[in-house]
Amino acid sequence: MKKILALVLTFTFLFGMTACGQTPQEAPAASESAGTGSMEPPASTESGTNEESASETAEESTVPDTEQEAVPESEDPGNFDFETHTVTLNSGYEMPIMGLGTYSLSDEECYNSVTALLEAGGRLIDTAYMYHNEAAVGRAVRDSDVPREEIFVITKLYPTQFDDPQAAIDLALETLDIGYIDMMLLHHPGTGDVEAYLAMEQAVADGKIRSIGLSNWYIEELEDFLPQVNITPALVQNEIHPYYQEAEVVPYIQSLGITVQGWYPFGGRGHTSELLGDR
Repeated sequence: MKKILALVLTFTFLFGMTACGQTPQEAPAASESAGTGSMEPPASTESGTNEESASETAEESTVPDTEQEAVPESEDPGNFDFETHTVTLNSGYEMPIMGLGTYSLSDEECYNSVTALLEAGGRLIDTAYMYHNEAAVGRAVRDSDVPREEIFVITKLYPTQFDDPQAAIDLALETLDIGYIDMMLLHHPGTGDVEAYLAMEQAVADGKIRSIGLSNWYIEELEDFLPQVNITPALVQNEIHPYYQEAEVVPYIQSLGITVQGWYPFGGRGHTSELLGDR
């Protein structure tokens, strides 16, 4: 049961407009991409579903204007597509809205779990340097028949790595060995976190990482941190579940144009059995 509960799913929550005073992450131009290692964001669609979603979020009117040109998804972060089960990040890339967290899984458990996820149609995998299973995640991705560009891998730098973030980023790339990293987060606030984030910004420019963000950052931390960086985080991943709902934090993050993702959505840290037994 413990191992099953360890396979915690991660969910994303709807968010609002782009942050003022900062630029969203810029996806590489199409001319810079090549093959399955392409850093080009998915092409925007012109389906009626996406146009309707964009219209519903407009403040001026809730009635779609058929003569108004549809806003490209890359310019409309927070556009959820419940047919594809993805959300468009402010970096221009699409991320699955549900996936597998690999915290506490051993190499074998992790490999088997990621393999099962991919076989079942799941495409989002969350790992971290401190989980000590990045290699198993990478091996499962490489051994899968699923094309690399269809899989979204999140990993994280731990505060103990902030003193040499460039080396930490390169280590993650080497350990995962999957060509590029879809999303890299700073795992917790800590000494040197701004410098570490700036190093991640450079890695985005270098084509090593597609999107960057933060984990376990709350209102006070964000107010201090964001003015010191150049790229608005695409994602903030915090503990969110029925017993820890973050009623003030989530709307604040959403108002900055940042996607919110919940870890331990089944009520971790002592609440899992309580949640599953609550009728």
